[in-house]
Amino acid sequence: MSVGDMRICSPHCGVAPETTSGGETYERELLARLGRAGVDVELILARGKPHPEGVPHWTVHRFPIRRGLRWWVAPFVVPSAIKRVWDERPFDLLRAHSLRYIGPSALIARRRFNFNVPVVSHHHHLDPSPLNRLIEKRVVEASDRVVVGSEFGRRQLAAELGVRTDHVSVVYYGVDPAFVPGPPPSELLDRYHLRGHPVALFLGGLKPRKNLLLLLDIWAPVAARVPEARLVIAGGGPLRADLERHVRQLGLEGRVVFTGYVPEAEKAAHFRLADVFLFPSAMEGFGFSVAEAMSAGVPVVASDRGSIPELVAEGQSGFVCDPSVPDRFVERLLLLLGDAALREKFGAAARERADRLFRWEACVEGTRRVYEETIEAWRHRGARRSP
Repeated sequence: MSVGDMRICSPHCGVAPETTSGGETYERELLARLGRAGVDVELILARGKPHPEGVPHWTVHRFPIRRGLRWWVAPFVVPSAIKRVWDERPFDLLRAHSLRYIGPSALIARRRFNFNVPVVSHHHHLDPSPLNRLIEKRVVEASDRVVVGSEFGRRQLAAELGVRTDHVSVVYYGVDPAFVPGPPPSELLDRYHLRGHPVALFLGGLKPRKNLLLLLDIWAPVAARVPEARLVIAGGGPLRADLERHVRQLGLEGRVVFTGYVPEAEKAAHFRLADVFLFPSAMEGFGFSVAEAMSAGVPVVASDRGSIPELVAEGQSGFVCDPSVPDRFVERLLLLLGDAALREKFGAAARERADRLFRWEACVEGTRRVYEETIEAWRHRGARRSP
């Protein structure tokens, strides 16, 4: 099958041009790049949900709801929307970008309307609720293929859901080529009063999974040893007030800078502020911010949770540390902040690793190959069943 002959249907929660969600960033970039590569994408969104304009080979359809799609609503809305798309232009593959939100509806639609197409589900990371686990297990088992962003994601499915993984394919996510090394932008240095200060950067959503209270606990002894250093917390989210309160409790006023929400177009410039990237997250299915920091040539000190050890080459492009041992983070940060030659060495290795493993071209090609193989295998099985 050639790329130009492939049509996929992707009912969706969102592909907003501006988003703080790594999963949504992945979906937007992957589908847009598949479209530019000639894959026809039938995208279904709730009314009013924004999407990039002018993407070639995209056709945007709408669910009959105004708000974002809720998982318990999806089975009542999504299957009929998929059917309407099929009636207009049959597709070759039905795609579920979320095991919980879309997976059940895609499988219901195929069964109810007898669509003779495979279902490919994508998995980022598991949700903690037991009910979610039951749903996710059933979707993984019933999908023809599952695509994950890391070997950790595949192991997690086997360990926590107890499912087979011979139909699970690992395709690393990509990083935009805009994330490149460079001098700190003067405008941002002035905006955040950072001239003359070593900078440790966190960039991401301010939400519990990112371990941000631990981030500040790690920073307190570093700030005591290197008083001129600054921790820049770049991003918005529900924990901002709690974090500002913790800064006061730790006596870190003036040593921590909150930037607020960072638009997608400004992220690359913010990475160029950093001497070190600090990321003690409790769970990452891939870890976009880590990969982006590496692409920008910034050495990383991150947790050893989730997929992060696959991204960061320990002792070569950064360090991974156990979040239950904060002192290890402190030691590694002090080592890097105090050694410019080591930072340069680690940064160059990080950049090389990102170029080799985490580019969108490879992600699109790997995903397209999975889709092609799945479609061909489905058709071959159908041909063997035919009289």
